Amino acid sequence: MELIHTNPDWFNDALNKEHQSKFVEVNGAKIEYMEWGNPENQSVIMLHGTNAHAHWFKFIGAMLSDKYHFVVMSFSGMGGSDWRSFYTRDTFVDDVWGVVNDAGMENPVIVGHSFGGMVSLITASKHSSEMAGLLLVDFVVYTPEEHHEWYEDRTPARPPRIVKERDELIKRFRLMPPQDCENGWFLRYIAEHSIIKNEEGWRWRFDDSLFMTLRRLHNYEFKFKCPALFIAGGKSLLLESKIMKYIREAFKGSMTVEVIEDAAHHVPLDSPLQLASLLNHYLQEWKEKK
Repeated sequence: MELIHTNPDWFNDALNKEHQSKFVEVNGAKIEYMEWGNPENQSVIMLHGTNAHAHWFKFIGAMLSDKYHFVVMSFSGMGGSDWRSFYTRDTFVDDVWGVVNDAGMENPVIVGHSFGGMVSLITASKHSSEMAGLLLVDFVVYTPEEHHEWYEDRTPARPPRIVKERDELIKRFRLMPPQDCENGWFLRYIAEHSIIKNEEGWRWRFDDSLFMTLRRLHNYEFKFKCPALFIAGGKSLLLESKIMKYIREAFKGSMTVEVIEDAAHHVPLDSPLQLASLLNHYLQEWKEKK
């Protein structure tokens, strides 16, 4: 996959938008987040996928900062946040609500992509009375009876791979699940923020041992009271699967489904402007219905 260096002008403008970079301590770990906009506006917090980080959504926070109080964050064990010795699904809910409280976000809309969708749903199941909306982006929602252990057969994590040259690690960057991506400039930006240098060299930022203790939800029933939207990629394997049929049926009447035709699973990379536009549309619609 070619990692093109030149960003489009709109992306550079977004990255240069004034914002605050912060950390908050949650259960003994420092959690990274970035913040834009007026806290008196509708608050929105965006949650990334597996082994990703806050920079996946930085452009959206900047583009919509004139209308919303916007926050993007990195879960513990990922991005610029601290690693932990043990992780559970509630670890990440606590991470989210710790950032929500630290940023003074009242009744936030929570947006989650992939793994972040799982965290968003659990968070909504606990806090939907304190939320203005829930937005899931291409997240697999299994039926309760199909929930199973996540990584119970996974081999023990190896020590982090260390390389001497920064670009060597960037060239190894791959999307999971694998897919092609035409926006190589965005892919390179994501890769550059997925690595960190220590005394030995360059390594990935994420904690590979994270999934040794994490388990999939078992017979967990998602319940929420706030407005909800599901965005699927038109080229995602999820769209025509039985899982998508279950999502449409299980949340019929409580969750709208939209499709971004040109996107696969990694919607923020494939269709960044369409995602920002669709998010803005529904945020405005929910606001008008209050």
